[in-house]
Amino acid sequence: MDFLRPLLFLPATACFLGIVLNFFISRRTSTFWMLTTLSFILMLYFTADAIYVSPGRSTDTVVYSHLVSIFSGPCVIPLFWLYYYKLNRRTRFHPVQFIWVLIPFSLLFATLSLTGVMGRESVAQFLQRLYTEGPGVAAEYKGRWEWDYFLWASLGYRIVVAAEFAVGFIYFIYFVVKEKITLVQVWKYFRRGESARVIELSLSTMILAALYILSKVFFFKDIFDAHPWVGVAQSLLVVTWYFCFMYCGLFGEKKTITHVQARHVMFYNYNDRIKGPIVEIMMEELLDECDFGMKARLRKKLDESLSINSFKPQTSIETVKGKLQGTVLGSWDDSLMARFQALMMRDKLFLQPSLSLGDVADRLHTNKTYISKLVNNTYGVSFPDFLNALRIDYAQEYLLAHREARQDDIAKASGFLSASSFNNIFKKVVGMTPKMWLASQ
Repeated sequence: MDFLRPLLFLPATACFLGIVLNFFISRRTSTFWMLTTLSFILMLYFTADAIYVSPGRSTDTVVYSHLVSIFSGPCVIPLFWLYYYKLNRRTRFHPVQFIWVLIPFSLLFATLSLTGVMGRESVAQFLQRLYTEGPGVAAEYKGRWEWDYFLWASLGYRIVVAAEFAVGFIYFIYFVVKEKITLVQVWKYFRRGESARVIELSLSTMILAALYILSKVFFFKDIFDAHPWVGVAQSLLVVTWYFCFMYCGLFGEKKTITHVQARHVMFYNYNDRIKGPIVEIMMEELLDECDFGMKARLRKKLDESLSINSFKPQTSIETVKGKLQGTVLGSWDDSLMARFQALMMRDKLFLQPSLSLGDVADRLHTNKTYISKLVNNTYGVSFPDFLNALRIDYAQEYLLAHREARQDDIAKASGFLSASSFNNIFKKVVGMTPKMWLASQ
C-alpha cells in the first residue's frame, strides 16, 4: 500500500497551504502572527508524525523526525491557548506568558546532546525497537546512554505533553465557564442562521481535534503498520479539523459573525486601525453598482444606522462661507476686507490649484503676514484650511450638478492638484468620501 503513504502527509500540506492563504487573506488581523506560528508548528509536528508512521524510513530520517517531534509536540498546546487568549482579549502578550518555551528547548537540547554522544545509527536502532516492541524494551538498556535517551526523549516528552494537556483541559473548563461559551449558539448558527461568537465557532472545531487525539491514544504503531488506512483516516480527520479551524481564524478581528459575513470572508477580516478605509472602499464599490432606487434605500439606511448627521467636519464650511458672504465688522481695513471678499466670492480665486498666501497678498498689494492674520482672526482658521473649506463647498455644488463626473474632473474643477488630494481633504473636512456624501444627498 505504498500509494497510501503520500496521504499521510496531507495534514502537513494543509498547514503549509494554510500559512500561505493566511498571509494573503488575513494578515491584517491582530491574530495573524499567532495563527501563522501555530500553523507552522503544526506543520512540523504532522510532518514528523507522518514520517514516523511511514514504513521504510532511513536512519537519518528517523532521527531527525524524532527531533522535530520532541520540539514541536510540547509547543502545540501552549500555542493554542495563546491564540485563544489573543482572540478573546486582543491585548499584547506579556513576556512571562512565553516562559513555557524553555521546556521544548530543554528537551530538544538534551536529545541533541544524547544523539551526538550515541551516534545517529544507535539512536535509530533504539527508536526502531521502541517503535516495534514498546516502551518496555527500554529496561534492557539501564545504565547505558539509551536509557538516558529514553528518559529524556520518550518518557520526559510524554510527561510534558500529558502535563500540558491536563493544565490546558483545566484552563479550558475555566475559560468556558467564565466566557459562558456553549454549543447552543453554534447550533443556532448552523441551523437557523443566527450570529455566533467567533471564539465559540473556533472552539467547536476542537471536537474534531479531540477525536484525532483519542485515535492517537487508542491506535498503536503496530496497527498503523498492519492497516495503513487507519493513518490515512486520521490524516483526513486532521485536514477537516484544520480547514474549519483556519476558516474561523480568518475572522480574528470580529467578536461575532453571521452567515453573510462567513460567505464574504474577504470583506470582514480587517482590524480596527484600517476599518474606516476598508468600509469606505466597500461603500464606494457598492455605490458604483447601485441604481437610483438602490441609492435611495442606501441613503435611508445611512440616515437610520450610520447617523450621517453626526459627522463633525474638522473645518466648518458654513461658518467660513457665511462670514465670507456677510459684512465683517472689526478693526480690519474695510477696503482690504471688501477686496479680499471680492477675490474669493466674485473672482473665485480659490479655484486656482497653486494659489498661495503670497499670491493673494500681491493681488491686494499688501504683505503675507497681514493677510494671514486677517484670515485667522476673521474666520478662525488658517489660510490653507480656509481655501480647503471654499474648495470643498464648491466641489459639493459641482457634485450635485454633475453626479456622474469622474473624481479627476471634480478635483480639477474645484482647484485641487490631484484626485487623491481632493479625496483626502474631502474626508478630512466633511467626514466621509465624496461618493458617500453624494449618496446621502
